[in-house]
Amino acid sequence: MLMDYAKKLFLVSILSIALYGNSRAATSDKQAAGPNRNWAPHPRLYYTPKRVKALKGQMATDPTLKKAWEDLIRRADSLTDENLVSKEYAESGKGQHGNYGRPSSQIATMGATLGLAYQMTGKKEYAEKLRQALLHFGQLNRWAGNAKRDPPWNSELNTARFCFGYAVGYDSIYDYLSQADRETIVRAMVQRGILPTLNDWVLPEKRIHTLDSMGHNWWSVCVAMAGVASLSVLGEEPRAQQWVEHVTDGFPEWFAYQGNILQNKSPNFDDAGAFYESVNYANYALSEYLLFHLAYSNVFSPDSLPKIPLLDKVGDFFVHTSYPASDSLLSVNFGDSSIKASGSRTLRLLLATGFDRTSYHWYITRTDPGLSDPITLVNYQLQQRTAAPADLPQSVIYPDIGWAMMRSAWDDNATMLAVKSGFAWNHAHPDAASFILFHKGKPLIIDSGNCSYSRREYTAYYRRSKAHNVILLEGQAENPEACGGPDRGVVHPGSVEHLMDAAGIKYVLADATGPTSWKFSRNYRHFLWIDDVILIFDDIRTHDLGQLEWLLHFEGQAKEDGGEIRLSNGSQAAAIVRPLFPKNMAVARKKGLKDHDPDTQVEYLAFTPSEKRRDMKFITAILPLDKPADKPDIKLELLEGDEMLGVRIERGDTVTDIFLNLRADGRRMHRNSNKTIHGWDTDAYLFGLTRPANSPDDPDSITRCFIACGSYLRKNDKIMIDSLSKVYSIFQTKGRTMNVTLQTQPIANCRIRARTKPKTTILNSRKSAVNWDSLTSTVKFSPTN
Repeated sequence: MLMDYAKKLFLVSILSIALYGNSRAATSDKQAAGPNRNWAPHPRLYYTPKRVKALKGQMATDPTLKKAWEDLIRRADSLTDENLVSKEYAESGKGQHGNYGRPSSQIATMGATLGLAYQMTGKKEYAEKLRQALLHFGQLNRWAGNAKRDPPWNSELNTARFCFGYAVGYDSIYDYLSQADRETIVRAMVQRGILPTLNDWVLPEKRIHTLDSMGHNWWSVCVAMAGVASLSVLGEEPRAQQWVEHVTDGFPEWFAYQGNILQNKSPNFDDAGAFYESVNYANYALSEYLLFHLAYSNVFSPDSLPKIPLLDKVGDFFVHTSYPASDSLLSVNFGDSSIKASGSRTLRLLLATGFDRTSYHWYITRTDPGLSDPITLVNYQLQQRTAAPADLPQSVIYPDIGWAMMRSAWDDNATMLAVKSGFAWNHAHPDAASFILFHKGKPLIIDSGNCSYSRREYTAYYRRSKAHNVILLEGQAENPEACGGPDRGVVHPGSVEHLMDAAGIKYVLADATGPTSWKFSRNYRHFLWIDDVILIFDDIRTHDLGQLEWLLHFEGQAKEDGGEIRLSNGSQAAAIVRPLFPKNMAVARKKGLKDHDPDTQVEYLAFTPSEKRRDMKFITAILPLDKPADKPDIKLELLEGDEMLGVRIERGDTVTDIFLNLRADGRRMHRNSNKTIHGWDTDAYLFGLTRPANSPDDPDSITRCFIACGSYLRKNDKIMIDSLSKVYSIFQTKGRTMNVTLQTQPIANCRIRARTKPKTTILNSRKSAVNWDSLTSTVKFSPTN
């Protein structure tokens, strides 16, 4: 008997060596450069002896962790009595996901929860239930729905969940399993999960997908979980090391994906870390990758992972798209997301993998500390912070994906304006130049949101321009083919440009011309937030004569009151929307659909000019109110003149005039857009000037200045600003400090007025040399200062 056993062992060893040698022969050079093959023993993915010991120590002194652990044990006890989803049910579904959602979720929950319960207590009932589940779901014929695609797909998001549940479950109860159990479970994991996924998404012999398949988040989710499963079978499956290396090699490419011109695909990430699909899908794609990152770091070392610079930035996207209300932390919900979407899972995993920011602790404290998640519990390192860090910027732009956020403060219930003008396809909706407004803890001006993807209304309404705060021509803006019907995406995406925030003025330009170019030849929207007034200037030109509509989607109530709309949501949040130009627009109440509830109709507003036009300028003021019944102590006056429009804002003892130079709207191309407006000589497209109410309208009375797309501004033989190249700028002098925000070409010289020589000059938040010209009373600035 011993001789027979020895012979069998020898043959198995020889076969394993042969299989491993064949699978690795073509990659010997790559292997030599890969991670050390002396991987950690089981349990090695998440519930390592070091982490389990640390959690036990933390629980002894931290009541919060102790309670979370007690809650987890209650859930684990409940899971031991839970019936496993039947094979008959799981395999009876049809379509992309079939009926695999319930069983994949069940094994993922059991793997993580029962696995930690067993490692912490050693109680065999947890391991036995998990063993039964692993053997049971391994009998399924496949772990993926069948959408009958050409070529066939063998994996999907449920496959990823199966891989995760099996990986963490197998790793956690490895010592409890018999050798026969181990072989059966590993075989199922490889044949049902790892190979179907990696053959679809990564391995060169059979791969059918690329980095931008399925809206870009699928690659990360599917590949990361196949990677975690591969890590769990190192030492039991000879090919696992090679699979892990394919996964680690692929992720830097996925993070760096720059889009596809011929097939209208967007880059995955903005250079500053934002994910183009939405906040919701950013959390999904990133958290799944970070589960692989964390497991790999425990099995090998984080130092052997390829460096991905974006990981230093991706968490900031969730922070900057958040809105702190007194009772919650809401979220910008462009695309397929929700105002309740959270990036806390990603931020918790970033902390666990060494990417630490004070703002991440604040965000997690305000959303979900994740103590119901076993992997968070065993990696818990949250520092409770209820106040946002003081150094967070109030305005942020993500130009590569076309998002911008501006806020009055990081305090609870402040005012936040978010703008989107970027790509449209799949989870990114056709919403170029749309915007939303949060105020007093509530959403006031909203995005229509989305619904179940299987509902007809998802494409017929939610993924149409009419569901967003944009301008329509005869009911249309972006081509319906971008996100509906053939789902072809956008050839020319929109953009957000020239974000500035200084001296009480915030500005950003949204260019929606590209994605609406089948109907519009100009579609520019300027957001100019001055103190407590948000002005929106729309510059429109269409190919054909038609009826324009300026859309406004709102939450709560919208009451018409003498030519303006009073919005309110709840007892505190309110704002006035006042159309200033064109005058006497009709207001139509139209029927839309409620966010995440397509069976419920809601109203939205459409402002329509009295006549059909090809060229049109819209000027709209939004005034957030302290209380719904308030009457604002701000006087707004429309200014009209020859080839100009403007707005005068009077409040207290100050006056701010904003002028729109109509000669700068493209009607003059071979000549500069020179115009004298209220005595100011300029070629600027848009400019604004603040002065004391009782002072003359003269450069030496101006206390702050804004200019967009202008090279000069002067009056009474006094230079206000001068530059050969056109600039975007906000500047102000207080005392003897001159503060300038300046955007222009890389090589430029710009001269800006100061009545007296300043002691300190600050250019774009950095001190600069004081280059004073006493003859012109100007200071010279350049981007290289």
